[in-house]
Amino acid sequence: MVTRTTNKIDDEIQLIAVTQRQMSRALGLGTTRINQLIDEGILIRDETSRSGQLMLFESLRNFFLSKNANLGDGENAVNFWKERGLHEKAKRGLAEVKLAKTKGELYEASTVESVLGEIMTNFRSKLSGLPAKYAAQLDGKSRDEIYAILTTAIEENLTELAAGLEGATFEDGSGLEEISVEVNQSN
Repeated sequence: MVTRTTNKIDDEIQLIAVTQRQMSRALGLGTTRINQLIDEGILIRDETSRSGQLMLFESLRNFFLSKNANLGDGENAVNFWKERGLHEKAKRGLAEVKLAKTKGELYEASTVESVLGEIMTNFRSKLSGLPAKYAAQLDGKSRDEIYAILTTAIEENLTELAAGLEGATFEDGSGLEEISVEVNQSN
């Protein structure tokens, strides 16, 4: 069971001094940050104290005013805490990207471009070879027969492309997953 003692404040509240440890607990900050705030002039030392105590009222007032402080003036004013929050959010985003890369859930665009570029180059070569491969077979065929032969050839090449995409691997041995190629046929 925690018991609390309450002290009646006999002096003016502006003259109350606390230790750095007490200020640290009150603000939920580490001692290093408390020392930084002292150096920045936000937390004020009690000049009459030999133990380096802090003026409670003035320090708390400065601390909370500084949290909403705008640096600069007019349209160019920058809210320090808002900017710090944006900076921390950006750092978190970078850390999440790094973690995803480490887990193999994310790849550099250049790596994906390289793998897909190779697949597409091979696919283009196959498509470019279709006229030479089928020209003789199509000679003298009816329009419907030509359509059927070319449709079958295109579907075979698309199936090969889908297999190439599913079998594609990156440097770490992982591959493209759940890739499907749909063939839209219009008559």
